[in-house]
Amino acid sequence: MFSLFKRPVAIKPELTFKVRVQMFWEWYAAVSDRFFQAIENKKCSSLAGEVSAKVDELLPGFAWVFGPGENGIGHSFTLSGEGVLHHQLLAMFWHSQAPKLAGWTFYHSRQPGTIQGMRMDIGGKAFDPIEFWIAAIPNRESEKVDLVAWHPLFGSLPERERWKILFLFLDELLGEFGTQQWIGEIKINDQKLAEAMPLHELQTYLKSIEAETGWKKFLPGEAWVGYRLGQQHQRFMRGDVIVGSTKNPKLIEEYLEAEGELSDPLAGTGADYVFVTFESGFLPPGKESETRGLIEDAIAGAFQTDSNGRVLGGALGTQNAYIDLMLFDGGNSLETVRRVLAGQNLPAGTSLNYFAKEKRGHRFVL
Repeated sequence: MFSLFKRPVAIKPELTFKVRVQMFWEWYAAVSDRFFQAIENKKCSSLAGEVSAKVDELLPGFAWVFGPGENGIGHSFTLSGEGVLHHQLLAMFWHSQAPKLAGWTFYHSRQPGTIQGMRMDIGGKAFDPIEFWIAAIPNRESEKVDLVAWHPLFGSLPERERWKILFLFLDELLGEFGTQQWIGEIKINDQKLAEAMPLHELQTYLKSIEAETGWKKFLPGEAWVGYRLGQQHQRFMRGDVIVGSTKNPKLIEEYLEAEGELSDPLAGTGADYVFVTFESGFLPPGKESETRGLIEDAIAGAFQTDSNGRVLGGALGTQNAYIDLMLFDGGNSLETVRRVLAGQNLPAGTSLNYFAKEKRGHRFVL
């Protein structure tokens, strides 16, 4: 029998990332005392299922870990983007919203630590970090340190597992950002080099290189990276870009490689990558970057006040100018952008577009 009347299915709106973060911190504040006591009583493992379930519910795609608090006082909770820049930027926003809870320190990335006394099993073989030897070569051009690594068990492991165990120990020793910031090209050698050092000495070595060279290291989203496109075209949006600058080069690289058909790199998080587009002729000749920068600053200031987004960069093309944004709070973030742009006297046709091809239909003219 067929039913003539069918109750409509309610479509649950996607939680924005800001709402997800708020819900997480409300939950954590409620359980923090219980968690603290469980860790004090050496029952940390009993919390794993509960924490994983909450992270999977609200912050899917992120990793987490308990650890010691700052200066060894109390305990810490770390949320990690697992080396994925898009998620690392979100983890930094998550951290910026953290409440102050007695006995707790919160981190947005895996912290540097010690590997002495650690053991890891890969492919049925036990790895002791004291058996790793590293030859370090400073690379003046990249301002990083290239490595040649050796371990006596490497010869009996598939290449993929060699890399896996090496990066696990590097991240434990240098922290999530330390490996990204300091380590350049890595090679695996069949024999220990005469100039090699034990892996656990690498941290001290990098500190000496930093003091010697003065190389500056930045967190994800802190440093500007300039880029230039050699040939302009109309095959997809932003194809007319001549020059730009960004705090998320990965996003620009992925968008260009996909030729505008970028699968949403923030899918499931409740956050969005968008860009404002307006006629480049609106910008005064000779002051294009300066004028666009003033608009970017106005948006950044509003984002800071509303705590719902960040400016990632901008670009200038033969036809259009662009301002790239990361939104944390859906419609509320869009309203912040709309409010700022309404006061900039931008030309008719100014629009807001999504980087993700799945949300191309959400484009709207301001």
